[in-house]
Amino acid sequence: MSKRLNSFIARIDERRIVLIIAVIALVFELLNLRAPSFYGEPYLVAKNIVAGKGYVFAYPITTAFGPTCYVTPLYTYLQVPFLYFGLGERGIQVMNLFFLQAACFVIYRFFRKFTTTGVALLSFAALSFYVPFWILSYTLEPNSLNLLLLVLTVEYAYALSKNPSRRRWIWFGALIGLQLLLRPDIMLGAVLLSVWLLAWSWSKDTVKGIAIAALVSLAVVSPWTLRNYLTFHKFVLVSANAGMNLYEGNNPVATGEFSELPATPESRKNFQDVQEFSKTHDQIEIDHYRLTLAEEWMKAHPSDVLKLDAKKIWYHWFVRPLMGDQYHYTFQRMEVPYKIFGV
Repeated sequence: MSKRLNSFIARIDERRIVLIIAVIALVFELLNLRAPSFYGEPYLVAKNIVAGKGYVFAYPITTAFGPTCYVTPLYTYLQVPFLYFGLGERGIQVMNLFFLQAACFVIYRFFRKFTTTGVALLSFAALSFYVPFWILSYTLEPNSLNLLLLVLTVEYAYALSKNPSRRRWIWFGALIGLQLLLRPDIMLGAVLLSVWLLAWSWSKDTVKGIAIAALVSLAVVSPWTLRNYLTFHKFVLVSANAGMNLYEGNNPVATGEFSELPATPESRKNFQDVQEFSKTHDQIEIDHYRLTLAEEWMKAHPSDVLKLDAKKIWYHWFVRPLMGDQYHYTFQRMEVPYKIFGV
């Protein structure tokens, strides 16, 4: 079987097979394309930019509309040309699908180093036709771009462990910087990758390389950091939304999912307090206030925090009881690929 497969691949050519798989997958993704049911914050800010209002946004559940550093800039500005030239949401979705196919190719290229050609091609096909990836790409969120940058970063980290060079360290730092402008949680990933590289080769050259990468990543984000300081007169490396995220996952009505429990007197009071606070403070101060509310609730309810953490882990890796609007694509909307594969 493996000889026949290898003979088939050699006859057609591996690169042609990769291209054929990618094109077929992209066609099916486009056939199934539906209007998005969720408009993420970067999209809303991009619309404000195109409307001539600037980089402004209303901080969630408040009336604090104005200049913002709540939303990271990279994906926001990538959407602006599509909206400006009238390509709209569909154009952004198609961009996401191209990012997805590029990510699948990078994954294929990376694992091609460790496995046979046949297994690598089958894996590439499986990733390209993995429907949940399609769903994530249909949303107006940076999911597929984040995946692409992440797998490129991992690939570069592996290359650095085998054959480090100044050029690769610079590219590694640039990739980290771009991800900081997309989703700042890569900071934890950068630390873990740096520790892994040091564990692989503890040397002055590795330490120097990590320092170069760190400086490059800071150089990439520095224009946005400077913009934040000039706008708010406060230091914000990339974005200020830690309070929002922490509070959403740790509050009196949190469930560990997008949904919430019915309102309680405590949750109503918190809501009113945030509303009042937002009338006299900027978005960074509002986010810090919500961070304080979350921390106070976590200290007062440690057992609830542990239960919620367990639920979040389970929902993230296994089964989610309720997918929020961001992922609200029913199986009926996925009818084309499911009919094709006979599911």
